[in-house]
Amino acid sequence: MVIDIHTHILPNVDDGAKDLSESLEIAREAERQGVTMIVATPHYMEEGYGISPAETKKRVEELQEELNRAEINIKILPGAEIYIMPNLAKRLKEGIVPTINNGRYILVEFPMTKIPDYTDNLLYDLKVMGYTPIIAHPERYKEIQTDPNRLYYWVKDGILAQLNAGSLLGMFGSEVKETAEVLVNHNMVQLMASDLHSNNHRRECLPEGYDRLEQLIGERANRYQKNAVAIINDDEVNAIGLCRYEERKGLLEKLKRRLSFG
Repeated sequence: MVIDIHTHILPNVDDGAKDLSESLEIAREAERQGVTMIVATPHYMEEGYGISPAETKKRVEELQEELNRAEINIKILPGAEIYIMPNLAKRLKEGIVPTINNGRYILVEFPMTKIPDYTDNLLYDLKVMGYTPIIAHPERYKEIQTDPNRLYYWVKDGILAQLNAGSLLGMFGSEVKETAEVLVNHNMVQLMASDLHSNNHRRECLPEGYDRLEQLIGERANRYQKNAVAIINDDEVNAIGLCRYEERKGLLEKLKRRLSFG
């Protein structure tokens, strides 16, 4: 079972699939690659994108019917990629924000350049409320690229993190790739997903990502899929082998890599 927990496959709701035809194309390609289950995580923002849990459920069911009709053997589950906002805890309490498969796990996205000052307090509040935030693609955030231990302390406190497969494959550039490898090697990420938007832009590449992950950490890569199963079943997921990033060692490794390339 290959589960992709972060995708923009729902048609005409955000910057992902623009219509049903494209959603079906995405699903066919995912099936070809061996993906068996996809969590639809359309963007949810304070302003702009955002559909309710009831609307998300309805659209997921409609897409599932179309997949069944097209004989595409993939199961679609509801979710959302939630752009961090000061009143997120209040919105969750009011039941107007989708969670992953209606469970305790919520996929949270940060601004790329500056993580808001209220983030630590908000993540704490969400944990107290019984939710477990999953930080989407931490390797892409500038502040974590500068200081990976920002993520270390969140994970130490029970927050989870999801790597983009494309980051390990160099699709977002060398700095993101290097950061992704640091986070993997220090067990700061527990999940991997595609964050697919179409077959051309941020395509399905999860199986390729797992191949690269196995090259980096061997059998430990199996934990990522086990964790994905736990997420959709609303079971407990714990970070294993978490360790701090030592800056001097990291800088030396970077220097050695650069010198080895001439």
